[in-house]
Amino acid sequence: MMYQKLIVAPQRAWIALLTALVLAVIHQYLFYEHAIGVSYPVFVILFYLYMYTYAGDRLRQGSAISRLLMTAIVLLSLTYALFTNPLFYALNILAVPVLILMHTTYMLSERRPQWSSPALVWATIEQLLVHMFAHMPTPFRMLYHQLARRMEQERRRTLGRILIGVLTAAPLLIIVLLLLTSADRMFDELLSSLPSWFADITPGPALFRIAWIGVMMLVLFAYLWGFVRPLRRDPRSGRYLSEKEAADQTVRSAFSVNGAVPANTATPTHATIPTASTMVTTDATRITPISTTDKKESTTICDESIKAPVEGASVQPEQRAHEQQFQPKPSIAPNDQVPAMKWNPPIEPMRPLRIDPLVASTVLVLVNIVYMLFVWLQFSYLFGAGQGRLPDGSTYAEYARSGFGELVIVTAINFTLLLSVLYKSAAGSPLLMNINRWLLAILVMCSAVMLGSAFTRLVLYEQAYGYTMTRFLVHVFMLFLGVLLVLAGLRIRFSRLPLYKCFLVVGLSAYVVLNYTGMESWIAERNIERYAQSGELDQEYLLGLSAEAVPLLLTFAEKHPELGLAPRLRESKQYLLEQDRSWQAFNWATYRAARELR
Repeated sequence: MMYQKLIVAPQRAWIALLTALVLAVIHQYLFYEHAIGVSYPVFVILFYLYMYTYAGDRLRQGSAISRLLMTAIVLLSLTYALFTNPLFYALNILAVPVLILMHTTYMLSERRPQWSSPALVWATIEQLLVHMFAHMPTPFRMLYHQLARRMEQERRRTLGRILIGVLTAAPLLIIVLLLLTSADRMFDELLSSLPSWFADITPGPALFRIAWIGVMMLVLFAYLWGFVRPLRRDPRSGRYLSEKEAADQTVRSAFSVNGAVPANTATPTHATIPTASTMVTTDATRITPISTTDKKESTTICDESIKAPVEGASVQPEQRAHEQQFQPKPSIAPNDQVPAMKWNPPIEPMRPLRIDPLVASTVLVLVNIVYMLFVWLQFSYLFGAGQGRLPDGSTYAEYARSGFGELVIVTAINFTLLLSVLYKSAAGSPLLMNINRWLLAILVMCSAVMLGSAFTRLVLYEQAYGYTMTRFLVHVFMLFLGVLLVLAGLRIRFSRLPLYKCFLVVGLSAYVVLNYTGMESWIAERNIERYAQSGELDQEYLLGLSAEAVPLLLTFAEKHPELGLAPRLRESKQYLLEQDRSWQAFNWATYRAARELR
């Protein structure tokens, strides 16, 4: 009940503006002179409470995808309180705001875009660049109208006259100052020294905080009000209308439907304004107003119009000749000036590009022949590498390094070919369509084998040269491609499977899971295992890992003092003991690493 009163309250804009001010104060308290930590998820939650409270009447019904997006946003914002990976730290600075903008646009925009459609991207851009920026001056207009309403008429006139006097005196002062500086050198030096006085005045932290709060208040309120009062677009011209123009257009359209005339609309006295209750259609293109209050008069008019030709027969010949003299004669152009008639043939709509199913079959047959030969070789050499069966003169590392990138590129090409045939192939005979489906299934299986071959090559390469963040991410990317291939294979069998939606959901879910895998701890653990097996350890790379790997590396260094890793690790991670220790900047990985280093 309280919420409904807030939505319809006349002071809704002022309450939302004051709440934006409070939220802006909290924002500068959380982030000014503090590192990003637990403050990030705290502000994200407060921002959503603000948006859903004051724009709740624009909220669309919740769905599974909206809950998934909300969960992803909260989990990604929590990474700033849990992890310190520099790669995801930088990526999430961009990813979280973009997801928030798209999620709020999906939930609150009056366009109601589909989450899997590119229209959501354009609606988000429109909301940010059009509706939000259009409402940046709204708080100033609200303040002006509030002051003008309370200010007396005489006082407004006084201020207006003062402003006119200032504007009038400005050019006069410029001329006088130029003349006086030319007449007196000391006066010129005095005026020249004024800029240096102002240069010595430096704004303090308080002024910067005030500016921070003011800018954030404007941004938060303008973004909210862009959903509450979005700009209207003229359907004829396509341009955006201001609030006043949109209101005028709404009034005109309402009057045109109801048949009334606005008070400020000039209407000739002889014009007849039809209403919904007084319109009678006489033919396909004409609407004749008939008064329902004076049926006798209208009947008389009709009778007179019928009798007019008969009465015209009694007109004298002299009078008829006199009237015909002043009637306009139709102008007939010469034959050479008659414009030629042009016939414009109807423009057929552009047909979407489709792939002939027989062409697709031919391409798939030829490509699959090559891929099946390659797959047979992979089973002969690479998948038997564990038993030592490799090409002559090749080591594990050399064979693993060769062709890894090419295999990934070929898999991407196969993926593109698969999607093209699935979505761009024209309809054909049932036999040909079945053949194409089997050929696509063979393509998926060959692509999976190529992906497994590339994965195995990378494993062999890591065993020889060690584990790094780049190689870990390549592993994850290949697993992600494998999941997409499985979905594409299911799409071959089940034609109703929404493949693009599945790709979007899997992609977002995979990115969130990747943030929580503890990548650097996993890399440190694998390199320690490799040291136990081969005695090789890349200390320089391990020292460059973030705070997430510090506890594991310190435990390992204390067990192997002969490596001299412990003092180097304490020296390189000394900065963790000197970082911001306020609650706003709290991070679990940094806290745990600093506790181990003490």
